[in-house]
Amino acid sequence: MKQTFTISPSIIFLICVLPCSVFSKKNLQLHFNEVKLTAIDGDADSQFELAGLYAEGEGVEQNLVEAVKWYRKAAEQGHDSAQYKMGLSYQNGVGVPKSDTEAYTWLNISANNGAPYNGRGKAGELADEIRENFSASQVEKVKKITKIRQQQISQRVEENYTKIINELNEDGWEINMKIEDDGACFVRAIRPVKPVSNTAQVSAPNWRIAFKSLKRHCNEWPVKESEEAEDRREFPTQGD
Repeated sequence: MKQTFTISPSIIFLICVLPCSVFSKKNLQLHFNEVKLTAIDGDADSQFELAGLYAEGEGVEQNLVEAVKWYRKAAEQGHDSAQYKMGLSYQNGVGVPKSDTEAYTWLNISANNGAPYNGRGKAGELADEIRENFSASQVEKVKKITKIRQQQISQRVEENYTKIINELNEDGWEINMKIEDDGACFVRAIRPVKPVSNTAQVSAPNWRIAFKSLKRHCNEWPVKESEEAEDRREFPTQGD
């Protein structure tokens, strides 16, 4: 006589769903750890992503204070989305004490970050709404604060892209940069090699994005044939 067994839905859940959940949680934790390493190393995009992981509690316990900490690090390097997040954080008092002055400052900086090319966008709208409630003296105060902070950010951005220029120069790349008529930041890299020179160029809303993209494109080019030949001459293969 055959016996039949009925498996309850709860058992099916334990067998099928929980292992997947555990695997997914481990993947999130691994991703969090990888992002944190590059964020600590100073990469603004990774700092922005890490802040989002803290904000959402993905791969780590949710921590809004820590999220703002990493948004700030990225924002100070010219990351426009991080600057926007800083503005929202101060506007709503999330992870930091609520402050219209700080909210306006960060939103205005974000709005102007690439504005000649993309416009002021949502950040500009929010900044203008906050400014409407300021007195004349408050407006003058936030103008001074914004100017000083923008100068500090611009200096940091310049330091970062100067480092990229120096690295590319060492690899034989010649760099040209200019602001185009539409406000875009244009940068071109040329490496004279035979038979055809290597060329990479980028047009972006700001210098941070332009140079990061340019570096990636340049690194995708293979080592020059002449360099490979020189390496083979300097380091001949020896038999056992």
